[in-house]
Amino acid sequence: MGKTSGRAAGFIEANGTSFYYEACGEGEPLLLIHGLNLDTRMWAEQLSAFSERYRVISFDLRGMGQTPNAEEPFTLYDDARAVLQGLGLAAAHVVGHSFGSVVAQELVLAYPEMVKSLVLVSPTLTGYPRSERRMQDFARFVEIYETGTKEETVEMSARMWFDGPGQAARDESQQARAKYLQMTAHAYDLPQLKNPPLWLAPPPIERLEEIAVPTLVIAGQKDYEDFQKMAEELEARIPNAEKILLPDSAHLPPMDQAPVFNRIVLSFLEQARQ
Repeated sequence: MGKTSGRAAGFIEANGTSFYYEACGEGEPLLLIHGLNLDTRMWAEQLSAFSERYRVISFDLRGMGQTPNAEEPFTLYDDARAVLQGLGLAAAHVVGHSFGSVVAQELVLAYPEMVKSLVLVSPTLTGYPRSERRMQDFARFVEIYETGTKEETVEMSARMWFDGPGQAARDESQQARAKYLQMTAHAYDLPQLKNPPLWLAPPPIERLEEIAVPTLVIAGQKDYEDFQKMAEELEARIPNAEKILLPDSAHLPPMDQAPVFNRIVLSFLEQARQ
């Protein structure tokens, strides 16, 4: 483990694997959970901005980034809990992006005492039907994955998720887009998970009304239609939830609209603390 000027990075041994984490800042804990095939690097702009007021922790989900796979069965919510406990933290504000929003939902339902507030970004509801456009694009993605190069596969992923369906790449987001490509390329070099997680039962989609903490839902207007609909359902069914739609974002608001995203989240967290 290394530590410099309030910054720490290292590994937490728990649940049969070694979770890579980064932490910085002082104050109330704020846990950031990344999306599928991404890693802690997606939160670079948030680590610097949020650490001025909070103790910010991000970690790599197992099988992604620098966290290895493991053979034995596991749950996502116990993995998130293990990271917090490994750092000696009893509770935290939690931000989950996409697949990471599933982890956040499961965590708050399994261990409600550990979550102070919830930010669900481009959120997913397990079991929610996919839109026709996403199914079509995913079929094309699978075709490229099976017959094309890794570079073509990664570029198709960026078109779907970073740019948004049918959207052109934006000049002002090229640096963030390049980082997305780098993370996604790294993900395709890693071994695939041999066993999927054991999902929380009953699943969050059946229990949203149980979530009792202040909740912010953030969606991108350039994202797939089903993700916007899932955001609407989360806002409607979670008590004390509010939703913000970002007109210039697709699926990666923390990266493609970092300054706007950071202001929104910091404002919400300040209200949630009152």
